[in-house]
Amino acid sequence: MINVIVPITKDVEEFSAFVSKYASKTTKFFVGVTESLAEKFDCKKKDVEVHIYKDGAKVEEIVNALGSCKREKGKLLIARRALSDEEYAKLTNSDKDIVSLKAVRSKFATKLKNFATKLIKKVFAFSYFEDISAICYGEGMYELLSVCPNLSNASRLNRYVGVSVEEIETETKPVKKEYGKAENIMNLLLGTVFFIGTIITIILLGVTLPKIKALYVVLMVLWVVVALVCQIVALVNFTRTVAVGQLDFGRVEEIIIKKEKNK
Repeated sequence: MINVIVPITKDVEEFSAFVSKYASKTTKFFVGVTESLAEKFDCKKKDVEVHIYKDGAKVEEIVNALGSCKREKGKLLIARRALSDEEYAKLTNSDKDIVSLKAVRSKFATKLKNFATKLIKKVFAFSYFEDISAICYGEGMYELLSVCPNLSNASRLNRYVGVSVEEIETETKPVKKEYGKAENIMNLLLGTVFFIGTIITIILLGVTLPKIKALYVVLMVLWVVVALVCQIVALVNFTRTVAVGQLDFGRVEEIIIKKEKNK
């Protein structure tokens, strides 16, 4: 069985065609749609379970809400946009534990990206999926995902250990990430200002004070180290947010349940 979670806040016609094409006895769709788009979602197949949420609900909030739906054991595909035939086939037919999408890049850009990913995972014990438009989990991940309290985070951040991961290249533009741009930039600027201010202050102290005790030198070195760590954390948080969006999404409450209809 393939379980497919589809959050809809726009492009309802494209999603309707996508769901209608692949819904079958072996593929169950769990669709979350905002109230104003519910009537435009045109799919009457019995293998489609539709849940309706208030207007203004975020994609990630709907993903978390649909994560609580009762699913049969099998693969789980989260599709944040309508997928092409090739994308859908590669995602669902792979024998890997986790399959995600990635942009087509040159060899040099790919090596640079892989190096940065390994570095972040080594230092911060996580990485993030490059393209969050779609991700498919193998049947072996069923038990873990069944008790996952935040499916949105789990499908964007890669904290998994001991699982096989595959990335599929796609030329389709990734879905838009949900986050506050001004807040994200401000957090980066705060870390940068603190780091630069620390360096300037240390230099001024070194120039103006003729003799500095050893204890003060140690304290200043620690100050620089703390400022550098803050700068690195701010930079990683900035790039992570740009890549996958903000992480603190909850779940939206369902307002209407649209019962399944026979085909």
